[in-house]
Amino acid sequence: MPDRPSAVVTPSVEVDGLDRADLSPWFNPFLPHFVRETERCGGEVRVLREDGSVAGLLISDPVERVATVFSRSRPTAEAAVRGRGPYGMYSDFSFDPTADPFDIFRTTLDDPRPSPRFRHALRPFTGEDVPAVVELIREVYGVVNESWFVGLPSGSEAGFVAEVEGRVAGVGWVTRIGTHARLHSLTVRVPYRRRGLGTDLLLARLLWAEQAGAREVLSEIAEDNVGSQAVAVRGGMRRVGRIYFHRPL
Repeated sequence: MPDRPSAVVTPSVEVDGLDRADLSPWFNPFLPHFVRETERCGGEVRVLREDGSVAGLLISDPVERVATVFSRSRPTAEAAVRGRGPYGMYSDFSFDPTADPFDIFRTTLDDPRPSPRFRHALRPFTGEDVPAVVELIREVYGVVNESWFVGLPSGSEAGFVAEVEGRVAGVGWVTRIGTHARLHSLTVRVPYRRRGLGTDLLLARLLWAEQAGAREVLSEIAEDNVGSQAVAVRGGMRRVGRIYFHRPL
């Protein structure tokens, strides 16, 4: 990645203080977790600097060839995005009219909620589910870094699996860091969509987050994923912001 005076990329990983860093309007509480998970899965972590001060964080996955830059500085984020090469990259800023927008949805869990009513039987993800879940994700998305599943579930990561007709039809994940939670990686097989699986998996993860002590939950959903956005709204989440995915060069 080319260096610029306003956005110097250093190869050293300096994660001390990331729990106090202000690099994202949405993901600040999750930054140390993202660093640990990236390193655990064989990815790369870089600290971005402006005038000697930490101005951003760049994490990348060489298997899925996807990266994310966290920075409040537009020049810092732009240097990362412009140098992304064969990686797709997420950023709070858009530097390309073809960038794909992802809306940020958020809800709070302070108020009591009615007990959810599930249409399908769900169960917590276990290590025995890895082969079937990997097959599902590969079928839908084409590539998956299997090392991510090693050691899951954990104290901060939980997943829920939906089975229909004897096969894994959907899966969704939730990360909790303190009082913050993030819903991510919702995947439903095409033949089983529009049956309420997405809603059930959303409600299960919200319930888990609440019972685990989370008070604020967010999720990023592609703008063109109308179905998942509708599910989020039905679950009490509202659109509060946007990030962008820049496709590989």
